[in-house]
Amino acid sequence: MSVNLVSLSVSELEALAVQIQDEIVRKKAIARKNLLADLQKLARDNGVELDELLAEASGKSSKANKPKNKVAAKYRNPADANQTWTGRGRQPLWVAAALSSGKTLKDLEI
Repeated sequence: MSVNLVSLSVSELEALAVQIQDEIVRKKAIARKNLLADLQKLARDNGVELDELLAEASGKSSKANKPKNKVAAKYRNPADANQTWTGRGRQPLWVAAALSSGKTLKDLEI
């Protein structure tokens, strides 16, 4: 199929581009659906569920089964000893306030 693009107006070219993109998306969706069905059948034929296989390949299954260890607190709020922070993640407001008042993390260590 050959289309003479030179003879088309800008609006016709834009409409054609939209049609082309829609067709690409449609064909990719069909290909993905067919590939997924083929992979599921292949996995089942080998006695494995595809979800389990993909989780194992991505390492999620081993992480999900591994117990998480608590991390010990490294910093304590001098004004309230019940407030602690491990040093991981977002700083608590009391840490940010202490740092802005001139203290260092070394000053807040347990």
